[in-house]
Amino acid sequence: MAPSGSGVSVTGSDVYRIDPTGNPEKIWSHTQDIIYAIAFDAQGRALLGSGNKGCIYRIESDVMYTALVTAPSTQITAFQAGADGTLYAATGNVGKIYQVGPGLAHEGALESEVFDAGFLSQWGRLSFEARLNGGGVAIAARSGNLDRPQKNWSPWSAAVTSPEGGRVAAPAARFVQWKATLTAGAAQSPELESVDVAYLQRNLPPRIETIESTPPNYRFPAPSVPSGPSQTLSLPPIGKPVSSSGSSLSGDSATPSMQYAKGYIGARWAASDDNGDSLIYTVEIRGVHETNWKLLKDKVREKYWSWDSTAFPDGEYRLRVTASDLPGNPPAEALSASMVGEPFLIDNMPPRIAGLSASASGGKLHAIWNAADALSDIKKAEYSLDGGDWTLVAPVTGLSDSHELAYDLTLDHVAPGEHTLAVRVEDDYDNQSVDKVVAP
Repeated sequence: MAPSGSGVSVTGSDVYRIDPTGNPEKIWSHTQDIIYAIAFDAQGRALLGSGNKGCIYRIESDVMYTALVTAPSTQITAFQAGADGTLYAATGNVGKIYQVGPGLAHEGALESEVFDAGFLSQWGRLSFEARLNGGGVAIAARSGNLDRPQKNWSPWSAAVTSPEGGRVAAPAARFVQWKATLTAGAAQSPELESVDVAYLQRNLPPRIETIESTPPNYRFPAPSVPSGPSQTLSLPPIGKPVSSSGSSLSGDSATPSMQYAKGYIGARWAASDDNGDSLIYTVEIRGVHETNWKLLKDKVREKYWSWDSTAFPDGEYRLRVTASDLPGNPPAEALSASMVGEPFLIDNMPPRIAGLSASASGGKLHAIWNAADALSDIKKAEYSLDGGDWTLVAPVTGLSDSHELAYDLTLDHVAPGEHTLAVRVEDDYDNQSVDKVVAP
C-alpha cells in the first residue's frame, strides 16, 4: 500500500521499484485500487493483487500494465506460485482460493474507466486496434450522466467486432464506458492495444464576462495578417487532446499595447466558450438616449477594437459586443451571446476660453480668464509671454477638478512696453483651446 506522504496516492496505491543502491522509482499507480499482495510470474513480471474490485494487474514495463483477471470477490490478499506456472490467489471478503493459469481462459472481458466528455455529448464511431492472433475482440459501450455506472445508465450497446469500427448505439450523455470481450484462438490471446470513441459535445453558447473601455486618444494596432499558408500549432498540456484546428483550448492572447492617436477610442472584453470553440465578435454602438444600435465592426476575431470617434457627436455612449461560435459550428447550430458595457464618453470638442484680459503696470502683468468644457474637467492651463515657453498655471481654486475654472495670473519683473500673452487650456480628453491678448 502507498504511504500517505507528499507526491503519492492517498486513496489508491503506488508501486515502487528499489534498485540495488536503494533509490526508489515509482512504476505503477492507481487512484482507487488498493494493492494487498505482490508476486512474480515465470518471466519475472510483477503481479499485483488489489481490492476492492478483485483485479490482478501485471506490470509489463515502467509505463505499461495489463489488467490480467478480475476475481468475483473484492480483495486479492495473497499469492502463491505453484508448479508448471500455476498461480494461486487467496481472496478476502469472502475467503476463497483461485487458480490462475497456466492456460488461457477461452474468453475474458475488460471494462474501461468512465470517460467524462465534459458536457452532454453525442457518441460517434467506436474503433480499436488489436492483434487478433486467431481470436476475436468485441467492444460494447454504455453511457450515463453520473460519473459511476448505476441503474440509470444505458444498457450495453451492440458490440463492435471489426477494428474499422462502427457507430456507438448509446444515448447522448456526459459519461461513456466501453467493455471489451476477448475470445482466445487456438493458442494465443488477442491483444487489445487501443480504443477510440468519437464524440461531439452539445454546443453551449459563449460567455462575455466583462467589457472595458480603453483610454481616449489611443488605438490598437491593426490585426496582423498571415504572410503565407503556414500554420503554427500550440499544444495543450501533455495528456490533453489537441483540437482539430490546431489551437490550444485555453489560448487567450494578451491585449496588445496601444499607440497614441488623437480622436480614437476603444474597448476590450473577456469572453470564453465552454466547448473550446473559436469565437467571432460583432461590436455595436448606441448613444445612452438612443434606441437603435449602430454597427461599428463585425467579424472581429480579437477581443478588442478601437475606432475613430470624431465621426460621432460628443456625448455618452454604450457598446454592445456579441460573441458567436460560428467559426466552429455549422450556421444552423451556432450560438451567440451579447453584453452591453458601461457608459463611456466621447469628447472631441475643445474647451472654451472666455473673459481673457491683461494689463501691465509697475513692472507687473496681470491677466484673468475663464475656461469651461461641456463634458469633461479642465485638466490644465498654460501661458506663454511674448512667444516664450509654455508655463503651467493653477486655477484660482488650486485644483483642476471641474468643468469650469477661473484663472488669475500675475507676472512680476515684466519689462515696460507692449506684451502678448497667450493662454492654452486642455480638458481630460486632450482637447485644447488657445487664445491671446495684447497688454499695453
